[in-house]
Amino acid sequence: MSIRETHENSWRAQLLRNMLALALLAHGHAYAGDQEAEGMQKIEGSIWYRERIALPPNAEIHVYLEDAARMDSPSEVVASTSITPHGGPPWSFTLPYDPKTLHERGRYILRVRIEADGRLLFINTQSIPAFAGDASAPLEIRVSRVPSSRPADVTEVPDVSLTDIYWKLVEIEGQEASLGAGQLELHMVLTSDGHRVRGFSGCNRFTGNYERNGGRIQLAQLASTRMACVDVDAMEQEQCFLNRLREAQRFTIHADELAIYSGDAHLVLRFLAVALH
Repeated sequence: MSIRETHENSWRAQLLRNMLALALLAHGHAYAGDQEAEGMQKIEGSIWYRERIALPPNAEIHVYLEDAARMDSPSEVVASTSITPHGGPPWSFTLPYDPKTLHERGRYILRVRIEADGRLLFINTQSIPAFAGDASAPLEIRVSRVPSSRPADVTEVPDVSLTDIYWKLVEIEGQEASLGAGQLELHMVLTSDGHRVRGFSGCNRFTGNYERNGGRIQLAQLASTRMACVDVDAMEQEQCFLNRLREAQRFTIHADELAIYSGDAHLVLRFLAVALH
């Protein structure tokens, strides 16, 4: 064998060793990535609605896995994902979550919100169990349009006043508010005269006082009648509504919508102005 052939064979051998080292290194990185994602699981499904309308171009869909075991406190978000919808419904989603964050006493549900520029457009009105039925079958989640009195052909609407307005409750802790006893809607009115608040919380009428300082608000001395509801869900919703009112610290008004926030800037209640009193 010539000296030239000896050098060529040595070069080929070194090239093979380098290629093998690179392959092993790449495999090691892939293995580490697999190890890092090991144990993660996912929920898959689709989102749709019946209305024959198109979403605005800036719409976003948010999907949350929440623990709603305690009705008297905000649901705990376990995992979430967001998607940008293209075309019409249905839209598919994949929600990764870590099963180690779940516990036996949890009540895990899925919540879907479709928003545009901070305005809620659609939300699921039925509680969706996250782990009921066939785990391998994708979930189909129907969302419903959030009612609004804002005219569709008007781009800007002046903000209504906080006081002397009939504020209909449309959302509580991210869920659409249900009608109360007698199919009456939950609502409140804050009077400009005397800083009083009154309303219907689902089973009972309530009254109280409020203090406002700019965008801050506090409701105090809330008292209600003592009528019992046959509907347990209505009673639970009433208690949650009154508790959220007592936690109110800040509010915003955009056109005909009132949003109430707790001390930690968590959105707890959303109202719609539907009539003047």
